[in-house]
Amino acid sequence: MRRSVRTLRLKPLSRVCGRALAGTRQYQSTFGPATVQSALETTAKRNSELNAYAARKTPAEISAHESSEGPLKDWPIAIKANIATSSSVTSCASRALGTYTSPFQATVVDSLEHSGAVVVGKTNMDEFGMGSKTTFSIYGTTYNPHASEQDTKRKEPVESDRHTAGGSSGGSAAAVASGMCRAALGSDTGGSVRLPAAWCGVVGFKPTYGRISRHGLVAYGSSLDAVGIIARNVPDVQCVFRVAAVPDRRDMTCMTSSLRARIAALAESRPWVTQIRERDEPEAAPLAGIRVGIPEEYWVSELSEPALESWKAGASRLAALGCEVVSVSLPHTPSALPAYYTLAWAEASSNLARYDGIRYGRRSGTRPETRDLQNASQKYANTRSEGFGAEVQRRILLGTYVMSSAASEHYFGPSQKIRRLIQQEFDAIFALPNALHAAGSAATRISRPPGAVDVLLFPTATGAAPRLGDQEDSRVANYVNDVMTVPASLAGIPAISVPVGYVDGLPLGLQLAAQYGDDELLLRVARHL
Repeated sequence: MRRSVRTLRLKPLSRVCGRALAGTRQYQSTFGPATVQSALETTAKRNSELNAYAARKTPAEISAHESSEGPLKDWPIAIKANIATSSSVTSCASRALGTYTSPFQATVVDSLEHSGAVVVGKTNMDEFGMGSKTTFSIYGTTYNPHASEQDTKRKEPVESDRHTAGGSSGGSAAAVASGMCRAALGSDTGGSVRLPAAWCGVVGFKPTYGRISRHGLVAYGSSLDAVGIIARNVPDVQCVFRVAAVPDRRDMTCMTSSLRARIAALAESRPWVTQIRERDEPEAAPLAGIRVGIPEEYWVSELSEPALESWKAGASRLAALGCEVVSVSLPHTPSALPAYYTLAWAEASSNLARYDGIRYGRRSGTRPETRDLQNASQKYANTRSEGFGAEVQRRILLGTYVMSSAASEHYFGPSQKIRRLIQQEFDAIFALPNALHAAGSAATRISRPPGAVDVLLFPTATGAAPRLGDQEDSRVANYVNDVMTVPASLAGIPAISVPVGYVDGLPLGLQLAAQYGDDELLLRVARHL
């Protein structure tokens, strides 16, 4: 059930949710940039409480490594446990890869280290990225650094009363939010960076699909996976992004240099955008000329009142900064969630078929009692049953089913069509042409069609972080957590979650999305939210 968009009445951000903040500035001002030393000290104090890390480097290991000169010189960076590093295990929080150390390092990790970043550890996650609460992990649950005002009055809160950090990149979000690192890498398949960032009160950015190389990222859904960035503020995200977003021949899905050049040329051909320039002195209307779309289909009945009010306040803030705020329609959005899970599970069943215990990873030591069961198939079955957790097994089975000849026509095929329709709807609503389909390098000058927008604004989640004990028996409810984030993933467009305030001590986040390849404009607008 959808709310009428005509009920939108914009309110100042300072009046929302009791303790809501004016953008993220007040929130950020309570923290200084994390140094390697401060990150190690905070980790020693708080990791046992939050369980954000799956593996940590010792101070001796870090001091023995001399960081390179570059824009990220001595930045403590955490890496999600499904991104390959040669110096520590890449376990994906699964028994199947519990002791696996990659013989190579992910391209994105190499890029960060060559720019001076210091990797301080690998963060906890849902097994193979399959979850939205960071509870499906061999390392245990990651907890939200924030607590409700009611919980802060308790000396020893019950575990089920603690709040989720979100997932699947909950460890990365919790580490950044608590000061255990300055920035962290995560992976975003359907919202796994943006959702935990919103619930932990930090910034979570999913770039355009192919902007950052996936070489070294353990695959879940290959057509959906993206390396994402989590930091306390947008400028830090921008710094990491500009270092990480480079072409890579080792990843066939990574943008080529020619495509990046075509995107840049198209972006520069918008006169209403090129007039905007970042200045040291604040302007009265720094975003004048930008048109922001409010998608009607995101006004769902499940949206909590605080999330709705923060959405109104975010729109009000952008309007005060000079943006034109208009309502838009994306009719196929309600079909995004079932289409996403159908496609993601199908790809997962294929990608995870490689974990048979023969080439690498855990191998079952179970010996069948009878000779009839002493065959390769049984060995594979034992290895996979022992190596994969219940949620991963569930998704593999469902993915295998939707790809079967009997079900593919009814589920997989229609989901692909829905995905294409969602992509076409985004292309139609954005003023910037999609560089994948635009003819030539760029038009001399782009004119903005009536009703077309530059960015979209909508909530990251339907509410603040739930308690770990809430909806424990409802697996469908866990999947619904991604309802606000999966459309951008299906379309491959960039999206960013920015913290905008608190309700009862828990953070709320708003999400901005832009056209394929328009990452820089998205980050520029997000800096002001």
